[in-house]
Amino acid sequence: MGRRVVRRERASVFGRSNNSIYIDGNTVRTIEPRFGERKAKSGDIVRGRHTDALRIPQVSIGYYLFFFVALAVTAFVCIGYVRIHSDIIASQKRVAALESSLSQLKLSNDEEYERISGSIDLEEIKKTAMTDLKMRYPDESQVVHVSMESDDYVRQYGSIPEDPK
Repeated sequence: MGRRVVRRERASVFGRSNNSIYIDGNTVRTIEPRFGERKAKSGDIVRGRHTDALRIPQVSIGYYLFFFVALAVTAFVCIGYVRIHSDIIASQKRVAALESSLSQLKLSNDEEYERISGSIDLEEIKKTAMTDLKMRYPDESQVVHVSMESDDYVRQYGSIPEDPK
């Protein structure tokens, strides 16, 4: 079956202009060369040289300079971020180790305090003080009452009077 080109009169009804071309037929069309290609004598399509299509855009030295400066700044920022992040992780590990050491020291301190306070015999201390050191309980006349303005301790800078009255 041959090829028949028909201009469609009703093409505007389907959204096309009246100038469109409709190709009727079921045979294989010939391959049309694309832009920038030409047909060889044997019928094969060969790429032709088209200066606009193959032209490489010229990039100035300023663009390359800006690109490498931006790349260097980005690398510097990334390396700085990684260093800071590793410093933070190392600090967290040191803090965790120190907290562990502190809890172990507190535990050993509490155990030692309990051992010492459990080994103290107050009756033995009282007996040693009264027999060996000749200590005795104070009489009522030896006790001096001092009024304190706060709950703090009192320092004695002078002698206490004999008669507080």
